[in-house]
Amino acid sequence: MITSGASSSQNLPEELLFIDDATLRRELRQLGDQPGPITDTTRQLYQRRLMRLRNVRGTNIPSMPNLQNISRNHAELSDVIKSHLEFGDWLNHVDTYKSLEKHVFQEFVSPDQSRKWREGKSKTSFTYLLLDSRITQDLPNRSIHLTEAEVWSIFLNAIFYIGKGKHARPFDHLYDAFKTWVGSSTITSKKIKCILDIWNNDHGVICLHVFQNVIPVEAYTREAAMIDAIGMEHLGNCKSGEYYGIAATWSMQQKRKFGRYLLYKALQIFMQEGERQLFPHHL
Repeated sequence: MITSGASSSQNLPEELLFIDDATLRRELRQLGDQPGPITDTTRQLYQRRLMRLRNVRGTNIPSMPNLQNISRNHAELSDVIKSHLEFGDWLNHVDTYKSLEKHVFQEFVSPDQSRKWREGKSKTSFTYLLLDSRITQDLPNRSIHLTEAEVWSIFLNAIFYIGKGKHARPFDHLYDAFKTWVGSSTITSKKIKCILDIWNNDHGVICLHVFQNVIPVEAYTREAAMIDAIGMEHLGNCKSGEYYGIAATWSMQQKRKFGRYLLYKALQIFMQEGERQLFPHHL
């Protein structure tokens, strides 16, 4: 006679049947679940919950491009998301980060006129992110079918460049790519190659402006923190950013945590503004 528990186990895919506890917990958290202790009595419950969450995600997410065909290895970023970028308890302390942000940049709000800062004190700078629309797939609109953890992961995986600029600076990257597109120059960087790959796949580049109307050194500091949070190896940036003021004295761990918070704020801006793609014919 087969017990109901054994019968239920037989309905699980072999992959889930032999999944280890650490992987089971990690995948549940990546799909927005908050599992409790995994024991002999709860293990099957969480296995079935993971199967259900996988099925829901497979039903609601539009088909995604084969990431192996994308110039950047987005799959590698998932390893980073499992650690300091993982969607988790730090979100319960957003107000603390908000207070820290205000404190850190207070000296840039009304800069000391006797002190010289890089590129001056004009509040015309901003930070921007370039995103791959093959990854986002109109994320703001389809987010109602996703968990917050999935939205966060997709957003991070879509970012391929972080910069500081003023005026039309972000378009310089697109113009450089366009010159290669029409055959008047050669590919010179990972960033340009990514833009061309996006266009060649009939998708557009998303340019998200964040943290606007600040002096240059504040924009540079925000840029640096977000770059350190994601990691140079996952971006098309040629070099890491530079910190100014209080943030320059922080440890790398503090910088990454602050950058994570700034990326979360950038995600909120993206979700509110919506997704707008830039194609070659827009230049």
